[in-house]
Amino acid sequence: MSVIRRLVALVVVLGIGGYLVYFDVAHQRKTQIAGSAELQQAVPVVVGGTRLTTSWYCPGVPTNGGSISGSISIANSSDNDITGTVTLLSKDQAPVITALLVPARSSVAVDAIGGIKSSFVSAVVELNGTAGIVEQHVEHLAGDSVALCANAPAQDWFFADGFTGANSIEQIVLTNPFTDATVVDISFVTLETKREPANLQGFVLPPQSVTVLAMDEQGARNEKVLAVAVRASSGRLIAGRSQHFLGEGRLGYTMSLGASATSPQWWFADGEKNPNVSEQLVIFNPGSTDRSLSIVFITSGDVAAALAPAMITAPAGRVVTLDTGKLPSLPDGRYGILVATSDMGVATGNDTAGSDAVKMLDDIVVEQVKNRREGNTVATSVVLGMPASAASTTWFAPSGVLAGLEGAVVVLNTTADEVSISVQSVGPAGAVPLTGLDKVVVPASGIAIITVPVGLPRSEIIFQATAPVIVQRLLSRGHELIGRSAVHALPLIPMSVASTPPG
Repeated sequence: MSVIRRLVALVVVLGIGGYLVYFDVAHQRKTQIAGSAELQQAVPVVVGGTRLTTSWYCPGVPTNGGSISGSISIANSSDNDITGTVTLLSKDQAPVITALLVPARSSVAVDAIGGIKSSFVSAVVELNGTAGIVEQHVEHLAGDSVALCANAPAQDWFFADGFTGANSIEQIVLTNPFTDATVVDISFVTLETKREPANLQGFVLPPQSVTVLAMDEQGARNEKVLAVAVRASSGRLIAGRSQHFLGEGRLGYTMSLGASATSPQWWFADGEKNPNVSEQLVIFNPGSTDRSLSIVFITSGDVAAALAPAMITAPAGRVVTLDTGKLPSLPDGRYGILVATSDMGVATGNDTAGSDAVKMLDDIVVEQVKNRREGNTVATSVVLGMPASAASTTWFAPSGVLAGLEGAVVVLNTTADEVSISVQSVGPAGAVPLTGLDKVVVPASGIAIITVPVGLPRSEIIFQATAPVIVQRLLSRGHELIGRSAVHALPLIPMSVASTPPG
């Protein structure tokens, strides 16, 4: 019996092809009620299947007068060239469209700013076919950052973590890629209260534009807790978050995509308890009902080493944080984390006719914040978890990982059986397993930390596992800065379970 098997009250466990896959009952019930066989993905995925075109929507790059640069990485692991276009959107300027060619078994980097004079520039990448995958890079003096790009615009976007302490800069970047205006309602939650500023209700995003909201200017100055919800009343959009940390325990820069849906479960591959590391789980419940949560720390498949889950409540419309370093039962070291609702997301009651009615409870959004200290400086990383529906046997890293960087990849085994993973580099010969990394063992309900050998050219990396896993990358922040930035790889999800609304 493993840590995961102890979560019988949280999940339904199905044996499929010799391994275990976990589906949340509430999500299945919601899907049935919606009359759809597809799940709304909260994070970007690579959708399996055959389609004529695919689109990727990147969260945005700050320009800052030329001191910051950005690029869009497009990888093609197929045997055929890919063509497409890159459209750069900004404020008060016409879209800039350029043609794109990505040769077979290669990747290209495209300038994400393109000489546009604007505070932020967002990119839309449209590809012919399904083989290409995309991510965004920001080169910032406070720390380089890699962000995933969305598969499609969405109506709702959520950010659990926010921070404007010590006059740190948090900006919500809203991109409307459509030729019609989008109308949104924006609310935010601080430690003390929830606010719905009148000027942010019925807020209009002009067609094919990028709008930036500095949260301190919206009444959230010097806040250590700051969750944001963006809900479109008309149209759809892309929402990103730019964070420049300037003190009060945080330093550095991150740019990330929001969560386009809530989920009952969130996985994190790279948890860490260390005297030089502070780690927080920031949990945002944007719904109207309190949720009971179990937080499981996945250290190994040995039941004797299994830790009892931490039990907390996520109040409706509020944010709760958990400092993992203050859990006395959690030993020092590395571990995976599962944050899951434990009330199954279903409440019963009576409708007006007196018959039993089922009310689906809203789910949560969870982000992990790590502050690593060396001497008198700190490196802050923020990463959104992966929902259970994103666990996959195949993961893609469009721009690869830095060869020789110690512990550049962390793999979390979400199953109760040992898993083998092959790390493959895409080159002229296609996807070829790396020497010594063709059969990396990931313990049952455990993690594996992988270093890619020195000398490998920077190219797309594919992770192929024998059962569902979660893959997270730890990247150099550049500029001789300490610490690592964090971003997940992109999971491959069958078209039958991936929700991809038309863009």
